[in-house]
Amino acid sequence: MRLTYFLPNNLDLENLINENRPKFKPFNLQKAKYLLHLISAVRHNKKSLLTEDYVKLSSKSMQHKVHNYYKYWDYFINELKIVERDESYQVNKESKGYRFTEKYRTPIIPSEDQIQDTSLRRKIIQNLNAINLSVKNYPYLNKWYNDKLQIDFNLAIKLIEEEYELKKDNKELWDYDFIKEKFKSPLYQRDHAIMSVTRLRDKYYALKRDENVYRYHTVLTNMRSILRNAITYDGKKLFTLDITNSQPYLSTILLSQDYLIKCDPENKSLSISLDDPRNLYASFSNKIINNLSINQYNFKLSDSYIMLGLFRESPMNTDIQEYIRLAVGGRFYEELEKKYKEDLGITFELRKDIKATVFQVLFTANNYFGCEKAKPKKLFAELFPEVYKIFSDIKRTDKTVLPRLLQSIESYLIVDIICKRISEEIPNAPIFTIHDSISTTEEYITDVRRIMEEEFEKKIGKAPMINCEEWSKNKMIKHLEKLKQKTFATAS
Repeated sequence: MRLTYFLPNNLDLENLINENRPKFKPFNLQKAKYLLHLISAVRHNKKSLLTEDYVKLSSKSMQHKVHNYYKYWDYFINELKIVERDESYQVNKESKGYRFTEKYRTPIIPSEDQIQDTSLRRKIIQNLNAINLSVKNYPYLNKWYNDKLQIDFNLAIKLIEEEYELKKDNKELWDYDFIKEKFKSPLYQRDHAIMSVTRLRDKYYALKRDENVYRYHTVLTNMRSILRNAITYDGKKLFTLDITNSQPYLSTILLSQDYLIKCDPENKSLSISLDDPRNLYASFSNKIINNLSINQYNFKLSDSYIMLGLFRESPMNTDIQEYIRLAVGGRFYEELEKKYKEDLGITFELRKDIKATVFQVLFTANNYFGCEKAKPKKLFAELFPEVYKIFSDIKRTDKTVLPRLLQSIESYLIVDIICKRISEEIPNAPIFTIHDSISTTEEYITDVRRIMEEEFEKKIGKAPMINCEEWSKNKMIKHLEKLKQKTFATAS
């Protein structure tokens, strides 16, 4: 595996250092490059940073790899003047932020040299090995990340660079983050994409199962969907089986009587049963529960059933029934789009933008309701008042509980139940998960779909609509053509 630096294309670090030698020792050029590389690398690992200029860097993590890291940053900031630092931070909560100065906010490129420093390389590999332990129990997923997983690197780079050139000076083409209410930087999107395709080419698969919601993360989950069209397995095209409106569909479990969430506040434990309560629970460890802040809730029998399902009965009001009907039938986003247009005069060009308004309902805090940009959230509350009440009550102390609960259910079903069964019944079927979807080659589509439908019906009550999409290089060509047409239209 190659360990490559990613730095701004106009940063001649060696020349700058020769002109202004550091006054502290020990100084190591490779460690200097590594620290600067973190500005891009951390943004790549966290897509939410595509709207942010400053990148928060953990002091503890940096010190583990470069013991006198702070002297390097002072040198970069005060002497070389290539970095700026946001000094606002909270001890043990929020790290300081770093960004390149305006001159060096240019496209990044992978360096020709790799990280060779023995100490630094050893510590990086130790860290990667520790992360790899999180997936040690999933050989049925890990084994498909091998030499047969290939990307048409030149085609991917061509798309990335052409897209960036089209977007950088035309804000009409910029992508908007509806949750953060900010535009995504075309430069940071470009850099993120460059790192994604380079890492896959270099077999840096980044396998990890997180300790928050148990999602199985890989180089594929962190890659933009348009770029996955350049990927094949064993020379064969891949196809994705995707749950239609997955988050609304999964949320129906919180509105029905067919589940039980067992809480033990004294031991800070939480278990979700998607079967008969006498069966085994999909259990969370104590550590996970602390992350979910479950211990701050009062789980008393006098509480409403809304408190994470302590009661198995829920009132099936008309709007709850309609919500479930649309979510299970796969028409939720389409019907909501009609209502947005009719009642608010809001139209959406892309499906992902409609999804973002639903995420606004599911993921934002309850007090966001009063904001000017919360019109979609208010309309949702009018259309589905009981559903909205349940969701808002779950989030009344912590807005993250609902999305993390849904993502935990999704992860458990996809990774632990469905993919495990696929590996046992169809051992030759390559499977790649991208959170709520599973990708495989054409000959296994029918069987994978059948297993998905059967398991979801067992656990949720009704099988979802499942969409099948081909990973095709033609989609990349069409994507660029569409952007060019928009560019022509805005220039006219």
